[in-house]
Amino acid sequence: MKICNLLLGWLLTAAAIAPAVAGTDKRVDRPEVAAYIRTWPLPDGRHWRADDIAGKDITQLTIAFAALRANGEVYLPDTEPRIGNDGQPQPVFKGLWQEVAKLQRRYPKLRINLAIGGWGANGYSQMAMTAEGRQRFIASAIALVERHRLSGLGIEWQYPVGPDWGLPIKTDPKDRDNYPLLLEETRAALDALSKRTQRRYQLTAAVPAGPWFGQKNDLTRVARSVDFLTVTAYGAYGSWSANTGHFSNLYQRPDDPAFGGWSTDQAMRTYLDAGVPPAKLLMGVPFYGPVWKGVANVQNGLFQKFGAAGSDLAWSEIKVGYLGQPGYVRHWDDVAKAPWLYNGDTFISYEDAESLRHKVRYLKDKRLGGLTIWEYAHDPQRELLGAINAALAD
Repeated sequence: MKICNLLLGWLLTAAAIAPAVAGTDKRVDRPEVAAYIRTWPLPDGRHWRADDIAGKDITQLTIAFAALRANGEVYLPDTEPRIGNDGQPQPVFKGLWQEVAKLQRRYPKLRINLAIGGWGANGYSQMAMTAEGRQRFIASAIALVERHRLSGLGIEWQYPVGPDWGLPIKTDPKDRDNYPLLLEETRAALDALSKRTQRRYQLTAAVPAGPWFGQKNDLTRVARSVDFLTVTAYGAYGSWSANTGHFSNLYQRPDDPAFGGWSTDQAMRTYLDAGVPPAKLLMGVPFYGPVWKGVANVQNGLFQKFGAAGSDLAWSEIKVGYLGQPGYVRHWDDVAKAPWLYNGDTFISYEDAESLRHKVRYLKDKRLGGLTIWEYAHDPQRELLGAINAALAD
């Protein structure tokens, strides 16, 4: 009864301050430039510091990721001692919240949010199945927001109900109702906190590129509770693919052999056509790309079979190790609006300044809410970020 009364109180509070929430459908004059930042170590083995972040270049910074304990409470695994799958102790980000506090002092207008979940993060379906589970999750998440003066939360449930081909997390048909219910109750709790602190808190949710998600879930109901849906509008090709291809092409290639030629445009239109307000949509943009080796020297490696897939490469790695290196030639697909590198054997799909200019023009034309970058640490010199901001200023 106490839990039910608490949830009812949150809902009533949300209704009382509804005018403060309704403004998220307004016209977007300056699109959002949001970026994730990891909690695990950088390639050089250290954790990020406030000095690594140019807060003036972004509007939001999202800390990734918090997770769910077995009882549904929210915590940050990388801030606690733990043993990895290899049996070795994992590095602990002891100074995370101190660095966040420095950023908040240095950039008071920068919104800093906490993302909960991420790919393969289990526990959402089980937690959301009961009122008690949702209350425990929400209370622990709100406590982190209040304790660390965060700007909001990102619900990274990947993904409720799930596609027919399965996911590495537990799903259930009841997720269709429990997912929007969790968002509604979290929104109400954030609004109750807002009434107490006189600060506006943000709620976002990460959603996939494919059309299956809207078929399995109630997008209209989901969209009502959030400020933004972050669309993971990339990843049609990777190590799992039958052949090479564009990782983050803006438009469809009619001759693309996979999925009829999936694209960022199709991903965004999936949600626009479902009636999600454009201003609530953030286009996901990757600052990394896949690499394939043993690629047949046909069509400069595009849409070809390969011998082996390598690890994904960050933009900083692509720039230093491959761009301009002997034998590597940059190619441009003017239909897909996407570049790639090829040296007769190795194929790399990636984003660069030219492809990002086309994406910024697209989000302006569609009047989208902005874009979200995965992730800030992949572009430490802020070259791609600079290209985005230059295109937004045009």
